[in-house]
Amino acid sequence: MEKIVKKNIGIVGATGYVGEELLSILDSHDKVNICFVSSFNRKNEFLFDVIKPYLNISNLKLEDIKNLDKYDLDIIFFATKHNFSMNYIPYLISKGIKVIDLSADFRFADPKLWKETYESDHKGPELLSSSTYGLPEFNAIKIKESSLIAVPGCYPTASLLGLIPIAKYIKPQSKIILDVKSGISGAGRNAVEESLRDEIENNFKAYSPEKHRHQPEIKSFLKDNFGISSEIIFTPHLIPTFRGEYITAYVDLVESVEDITKLYKNFYKDKSFVRILEKGTIPEIKKVQNTNYCDISIFKNMESIVIHVAIDNLIKGAAGQAIQCLNLMINEKEEYNLLGSI
Repeated sequence: MEKIVKKNIGIVGATGYVGEELLSILDSHDKVNICFVSSFNRKNEFLFDVIKPYLNISNLKLEDIKNLDKYDLDIIFFATKHNFSMNYIPYLISKGIKVIDLSADFRFADPKLWKETYESDHKGPELLSSSTYGLPEFNAIKIKESSLIAVPGCYPTASLLGLIPIAKYIKPQSKIILDVKSGISGAGRNAVEESLRDEIENNFKAYSPEKHRHQPEIKSFLKDNFGISSEIIFTPHLIPTFRGEYITAYVDLVESVEDITKLYKNFYKDKSFVRILEKGTIPEIKKVQNTNYCDISIFKNMESIVIHVAIDNLIKGAAGQAIQCLNLMINEKEEYNLLGSI
């Protein structure tokens, strides 16, 4: 019997919501060995005391990221806020360590666009053009060959999976309206535990109505890959649930598509995690929670369409998608250890 050679994995930001999801998925992944975990706020505490005991992951001490050099790592996940991973990734890449970054630091190819969006100079601009946007349904081949993966944000993931199949039909210079809603976990553990959970209970509200950082991410992807320069009207909302995300997109097309649902089904026919619902069926958050699935339905109105998309923001919008990328990078099927509930 052939011996499994496991990849040594590190997770930076292991105690956030996304870091915890990564650990939960990787605990049953028999092709990896978690040997380094890092946390900015919980240094020197033990993993099982901070999160929970795992079956296959050892009770590791949460270390300072500066201790990375003590470990022989093959791949490192960054589940951190923006403007952090860029301080370390150039060094890691130079050492031959592959990186899967769930922050925004390497999602833009243009450092000027980064600065406009995040209002700071990029500290690793030489790597921006070589990073791969980690949307497996679109970029699987590039992900397989890349050393630096920039996993999309949860809103761009849901929005783009809804838009890509009809990208070539979008009317030039038209407006794309994205009405987006997320559970509170998208704001991060600190925000939720400090006040957000109480603030949003039995409540519903928009936030960042004039400018949201995922808007230029979506716009940049559509322009770079499809030449689409449509204005993106993007309004995010918080809904009173912990996890889950719902996107409603309004798009004008250059021509009417006879069977729009069939078009989507054909486009995603080989993609295990995108489920195109039957005509008249509407996605529901509860049916994708705790899974890596993305449910999509499309409704046609003359030359316009309305696209509904539901995902779990912490899994398909973050950790699960990152594991898809990992699987591709280690020459596994991207579905490995991800099908079904997590």
